[in-house]
Amino acid sequence: MFPIRENRLVLLLVSFMLGMLIDMFSDSGGVHAAAAICLAYARPVLLKTSFGMLYEHQSIKFSNTDLGSLITYVTFGTLIHHFILFSLEIFNMSSILLILKKTLFSSIFTVILSILIIILFSRKKK
Repeated sequence: MFPIRENRLVLLLVSFMLGMLIDMFSDSGGVHAAAAICLAYARPVLLKTSFGMLYEHQSIKFSNTDLGSLITYVTFGTLIHHFILFSLEIFNMSSILLILKKTLFSSIFTVILSILIIILFSRKKK
């Protein structure tokens, strides 16, 4: 939901601070901060993939976009974030099935919850 026209460095700093805040309270050693930074870094690619020409013209308004593009954006972002998070948390390639299972089931719940919150709290301007 961070504005597209804002400075990208601000997004990276805010992502890092949010991740570190979660890490400090959950004593997780920086995995949330790393996952948040990676997601913030991948955001332009996700926006271009999900919204296409709207991103090129920097005219994306999440309250005015179609639901399919929004679901694509949230799903890809959530999958990237959770995969990095669980990969760093488990940090064992022999447990790749566990990483994929945790990523899939956590992502399903997170995507449903995120889409519901975005729909409920977005204001349609007519």
